[in-house]
Amino acid sequence: MSLIVVATMTPQPGKLQDLTDAFEQVASAIQAEPGCELYAIHSDGSVVVTIERWESEAALDAHMKAPSVTALLEQGPKFLAKAPEIVPMRALGFGDPEKGMI
Repeated sequence: MSLIVVATMTPQPGKLQDLTDAFEQVASAIQAEPGCELYAIHSDGSVVVTIERWESEAALDAHMKAPSVTALLEQGPKFLAKAPEIVPMRALGFGDPEKGMI
């Protein structure tokens, strides 16, 4: 079963555009990584949230060491008000299998 990750990044005041620009630069490379099933970036104008699906913990571990991610994490202190909140989880899959899981 796939591993889901929800990561929330809170930018410093006035740095939302810089943060979203940094994600735009790496999104395609991350989506092309082996084992990436979903990498979607969202914002409500105050935070940036990634919703990710990885085929395995090994794929997620490799992702966290990939050059695009390490570069993004190195830029974090320039843009982020606090450390990212990264929550890995597994779907429970209740109800309709097509609507009950990401």
